[in-house]
Amino acid sequence: MAAGCVTGCGSGTGVFHGTTMRHAQRAPARSTQLPPLPEDGAGDPVVPTPGPTGVKPHFAAVAVIRAWSDALRRGDVRGAARYFALPSVMINGTDATGSAVLITIGTRAEAEEANASLPCGALLLSADQRGLYVNALFRLTGRPGVGGSTCGTGAGETARTNFVITGGRILEWIRAPDDPGDNGTPAVPTPAPPGPAIPQPPGSNV
Repeated sequence: MAAGCVTGCGSGTGVFHGTTMRHAQRAPARSTQLPPLPEDGAGDPVVPTPGPTGVKPHFAAVAVIRAWSDALRRGDVRGAARYFALPSVMINGTDATGSAVLITIGTRAEAEEANASLPCGALLLSADQRGLYVNALFRLTGRPGVGGSTCGTGAGETARTNFVITGGRILEWIRAPDDPGDNGTPAVPTPAPPGPAIPQPPGSNV
């Protein structure tokens, strides 16, 4: 979750919808070590897709995610940006080749631009810990403020984001794929229909 949404509109991939992330004047920031992102064989970053675990995340991490989404949903882009560490990264889906669209956020102005590029708001529904990541499930909404919109057909759908939270800040914000059962998809894979019966030789007991 096209990128008309906070996390890319349901099961679609997200892009920055024509937004140019310009280099702003550097502002004082707390130094943060960015963990390495998963890479493909060519060394390009890829979107991590850890599966559900049912493990409850630490309440402090969930509180940061909820506060960020509440700020963005009410149109407070500047407030939402303050929940991002400096530096941090945002991956809002993949490009036409399947490579992750990676934005490195190094200043508060860049954090505000990244948040303004998300035209939908989001209401946190649930979260579970998936290794390094807290996978958060959101209900998409419209939002006011800079870059905001009605969210179009994405409003009311769900979307997921993988977060890495450290020191009360978002270190990684990564658009995540739907889980089975999200947005009306089957909760379990549909079994393949049985194939044609295989004729048996005369006298066979099989």
